[in-house]
Amino acid sequence: MNNQELLYLYFSNSLTPEQETLFQSLLATDVAFKAEFEYEKNLQKAIKSSETDRLKSKLQDVEQNLNKQDKSIFNYRNFAIAASIVLLMGWFGYNTFFSTNYNSLYDSNFSEYPNTVYPITRSDDSNSLEREAFVAYETKNYQIAIEKFDALTESDKQEYVNFYKAQAYLGLEDTNNAKALFIQILTEDTSFVAEANWYLALIAIKEKDKTQAIAYLENLVSNYNYNKNKAQELIDKLN
Repeated sequence: MNNQELLYLYFSNSLTPEQETLFQSLLATDVAFKAEFEYEKNLQKAIKSSETDRLKSKLQDVEQNLNKQDKSIFNYRNFAIAASIVLLMGWFGYNTFFSTNYNSLYDSNFSEYPNTVYPITRSDDSNSLEREAFVAYETKNYQIAIEKFDALTESDKQEYVNFYKAQAYLGLEDTNNAKALFIQILTEDTSFVAEANWYLALIAIKEKDKTQAIAYLENLVSNYNYNKNKAQELIDKLN
């Protein structure tokens, strides 16, 4: 698959989880690919902006023409406003009035994953970096938690470190770094693969990427028990 095909699939919300992994890797390591991505993203924004301006101009013309007509028992200005609303609904469609409320779906389903791997007790007088990281995590000092996790040596890092580090990034609303870590967890096939699928689906929902969200959720329903019922409910709401 060449870069253009990968970009097309991204902007059409059609990437598979494997293609998403490749996409994120190229975005992080390939300067030329990132430049192509930024160019395409800016181009699409410009097109949308141009179409919005064109619609506004058309609505203004409709209202001006109606105002020039003789008044009768109808209030033409009100008719123009009604016509504008109809046109706007045609343009924005579900995106404005009837679309999936992605932010609401994310907020109602997201919750920070609890610390289940490193219990913090008063009797534990250890001052290890790992303990300090989880203390920071549990007290929602996410930036400190990330710094402590990063400071662990490779030999001290357990397989769950990246998962909780990703959780800390989510606590900071840094979905890009969180997503990269969750995708890494999928490729490494650690014990938190099911959970990583769930949070990747939520990130996709937050980014309004319905196709990618459904792909992660269907994988969760088909292969794991973690949040299986919630995942199916989300699929139903997104379809």
